[in-house]
Amino acid sequence: MSDWNKEFVNAGALWLHDGSAARPHALLTSGLHSDGFVNCTMVTQKPSLLRKILNEPDGLSPKLPIGADWVIGSALGAVTFAYAVAERLSCRAGFTEKDGDTMRLARFEIQPGQKVLVVEDVISTGGSTLKTLEGIKAATGGKATILPSIVCLVNRSGKDELDGKKIRALLTPAINTWKPEDCPLCKQGSEPVRPKSHWKQLTA
Repeated sequence: MSDWNKEFVNAGALWLHDGSAARPHALLTSGLHSDGFVNCTMVTQKPSLLRKILNEPDGLSPKLPIGADWVIGSALGAVTFAYAVAERLSCRAGFTEKDGDTMRLARFEIQPGQKVLVVEDVISTGGSTLKTLEGIKAATGGKATILPSIVCLVNRSGKDELDGKKIRALLTPAINTWKPEDCPLCKQGSEPVRPKSHWKQLTA
């Protein structure tokens, strides 16, 4: 069996704080502080690793539905993943993109009755995924069939479902988040840093 946590760590995609006050911790885009971070770009840029994840019996293979006509992810993080899943399912792939505060399905035409699988690289709060679901409904007039599961590489939301759809993830790492004033790592003297711009510092 594959050790997917180890695969992500080896790919430089998963970082967890070791508890040392001398080591920095993550400052998230939301403003929250965290003792872990997942950078799925380090996985989705490797086609061979994605194929392994999607084909191994202890990977995402048993979590993929049958009969999808489309796989839709959100730009930009889930674009590559959506195409990899679509290749695995022998169907079409597309993505939603930001349009103000919404996610819009602008470049692809899904026909009424076609079945759509929504995918994500990482589900954190679930906000982008919910906007992608709404974008698909808006673009199709609600006439496409959105399948009852959402497939993702990593679910760190603490939720089992979104909009009534089951989240089916490869990894569900135990990652804590805090408001800055409540962050125990800050109180120990650990410095909060932006993960992607300080990735080498975090993972050294």
